[in-house]
Amino acid sequence: MNEESSSAVFPTKWEKVLKEIPEFKDVADASSTEELNKIILTCEGNVYTIEKEKIQDIKLNAAKELVKEYTAPYRDAIKVQTAKIKYACFLLENRGVQLDNQETE
Repeated sequence: MNEESSSAVFPTKWEKVLKEIPEFKDVADASSTEELNKIILTCEGNVYTIEKEKIQDIKLNAAKELVKEYTAPYRDAIKVQTAKIKYACFLLENRGVQLDNQETE
């Protein structure tokens, strides 16, 4: 499909990100197919490296562990309440109570 017949619109979410680096759009717009493929390959390599560094980030991982630790009581309390609700619904269903949101006339 050529550029003139394309009615596709670039997603706003990503458009906002690219506004921070307007020169990229100029370069990409002027690039050949081969050059665009090279840009993609370079960016994929950068993403790979960034993700690897993120996994190895000691401070980030320590912070994640703290968040897990601090939120555990809340998570557990919600889990208990959810289990109670599910059991009560189970009992109601076994007593013939209709649980779905069907309209009755």
